[in-house]
Amino acid sequence: MVAMVIVVSVLLIGLAAGAIFMRSLGSAVILLGTVSLLVSATFLLLAAPDVAITEAAIGSALTTLVYVLVLKRTNSVDSIEDGGSPQAGKRSKPARNGSWPTGGSHA
Repeated sequence: MVAMVIVVSVLLIGLAAGAIFMRSLGSAVILLGTVSLLVSATFLLLAAPDVAITEAAIGSALTTLVYVLVLKRTNSVDSIEDGGSPQAGKRSKPARNGSWPTGGSHA
């Protein structure tokens, strides 16, 4: 049992480091969801089923869903994977006179 917890803990550290150094934001979110799911399994191994269920529901499912929805809404996944900057997914601000810019440079 202790060996299993140690193996899962080392795997968690590796996955978390992988999420930090991942180039794609979408892949990093998937890795973070996997880390949370393994933390839930660790709680289950340590005889804490109530904490495991809470971690699985909130940490793994809800948080990952929120991250994915934010990435989809900001279009950050496409801009990072295409080699653009994270700022490329941001939307334009209206001009000072209230109209939307149609092209060219904006201040």
